[in-house]
Amino acid sequence: MREILAMCVQLDTLAARTYRSFSMNCPDAGLAALFENLAREEETHVAWWSGLLTAWEQGLIPDVVSDPDDLLATLSRVRDDVRSAIPDDVTTLSPAEMLDIAAHFEFFMLDSVFTELLELTEPGRTGIHREAYSRHVERLIAAIEHSRGTDSLARFLARVFRRALRDNVALASYAVRDTQTGLYNRRGFISHLKQWVAWAHRYEHPLTVLLIDVDRFKDINDVHGHATGDAALLCIAKNLQSATRESDLVARYGGDEFAIVAPEADVAEYRFLAGRILDAVRTSVCHGAGGERLALSVSIGGGVLLPGSPHTEDTLDSLLAAADVSLYAAKSAGRDQAGAANVLDTTAAAP
Repeated sequence: MREILAMCVQLDTLAARTYRSFSMNCPDAGLAALFENLAREEETHVAWWSGLLTAWEQGLIPDVVSDPDDLLATLSRVRDDVRSAIPDDVTTLSPAEMLDIAAHFEFFMLDSVFTELLELTEPGRTGIHREAYSRHVERLIAAIEHSRGTDSLARFLARVFRRALRDNVALASYAVRDTQTGLYNRRGFISHLKQWVAWAHRYEHPLTVLLIDVDRFKDINDVHGHATGDAALLCIAKNLQSATRESDLVARYGGDEFAIVAPEADVAEYRFLAGRILDAVRTSVCHGAGGERLALSVSIGGGVLLPGSPHTEDTLDSLLAAADVSLYAAKSAGRDQAGAANVLDTTAAAP
């Protein structure tokens, strides 16, 4: 993981230096300003990757990449391709040549590996970083389109570049999203939970995980059919999103199970959040495939990590296990309720 983050630092440092050099040597004032903005944005990217690298060296970020050797090899290829696109002397380049090199640079950096790292590395910031990078590339594409004729090959390739950017973001999202509900899938949930656990320990903030089971979901499928079962899952997903906070991460954990990561939430906030979810589902208006109204309910379990808890390799599994025990208690007590939160490293469940 260290080598991967260090490579990201190297790549964006190279980009920042190149764009700064272009800005100082470009005779077109408008493009010079563009290159200066791109350089500053790349420096922001460098600072972000450097911060993650420092956090990893302090033991605050777990390894989130399943095949680090393959990823490192991909990054090395990207670095070599980028370097080969940049001449030793940029002072003699025309504005058009600078734009061409910048397009080569950003196209190589469009590799899906970077989008995947954005999805997996920093909790709660994925969308912000992705949107910032999309704006970064879009400014370059717009400059290429503005500087070239309507029928030029470069203008056509700029449109291809824009489509590749959109497709790349979408493909990376599919890896961590459930296609039926649009929520994070189990892989996305676990990857983000790893980071939230590390962040909770780093800043000594509480963290809560909720596991949610749709009550008697098999009966819905058996009585009304799987199409109605799918409608019920979509209804539950929408209610979970409406009942949770903007900072919470909602996922489809598998089948009729959902999960939520609630940063900064302690036992009291777990109770409040669970109550909101129960009320939202109970009062929801959900119809099956045949138009029939469905009476839905869920059972909820919670595991809570409090400041001061020891950080071990088993913390994530222990947190999920604590929530699962709480969920089992809720279902055993009759369903349509939340189990008492189980606090890690305590001998009894929270009242």
